[in-house]
Amino acid sequence: MVDTTFTDALASKAPTPGGGGASAMAGALAAALGSMVAHLTIGKKKFLDRDAELKEALADFEACRAELLALIDADAEAFAALAATWKMPRETEDEQAVRHAAEQQALHAACDVPLRIMRACARVVEIDTYMAHNGSHLALSDAGAAAVLAKAALEAASLNVYINTSLMDDEAAACALEEESDALIAEAGRAADEVAAFVRSQIRR
Repeated sequence: MVDTTFTDALASKAPTPGGGGASAMAGALAAALGSMVAHLTIGKKKFLDRDAELKEALADFEACRAELLALIDADAEAFAALAATWKMPRETEDEQAVRHAAEQQALHAACDVPLRIMRACARVVEIDTYMAHNGSHLALSDAGAAAVLAKAALEAASLNVYINTSLMDDEAAACALEEESDALIAEAGRAADEVAAFVRSQIRR
């Protein structure tokens, strides 16, 4: 039942998929768990008063999952473009200048994808917060697991931002990218921790 294509590729010596792709996959799994919680809640008599909100949450989870799955390939493409600059000729000063300029341009795209992964994961946490407090108690542990996975994906993706900003000449741009990443970790990470803590308080004896 389990398709190991992605994990086999991840485990290989190929540079992609790597940490960025794995982050996106983890975020997609978090979104999928959130969708499961919604599916197990929608239509039940006890929750009919919030049917519209639950269906909206489900649609949002599915949109996040689709985006995160697409970002797996986007991350590989961004890395390939960056790696291509490292293979450019650099025998002369002119060649070195051209290579460096190409690398700097590619670094921005290489930061953009993991930031998009982080934003999507933050959205998953936001929707999951609603689900944890409004979904079926029978699926509460899954809502908690979704929050934990989304936070892990968020933090893992941030490492791909930082490794690329560390190579940027444009300090102002690098700082802006790092500040957004830090803010996403602080805000969404805290929210994810709150969901996990709430779930534990509800399901433990």
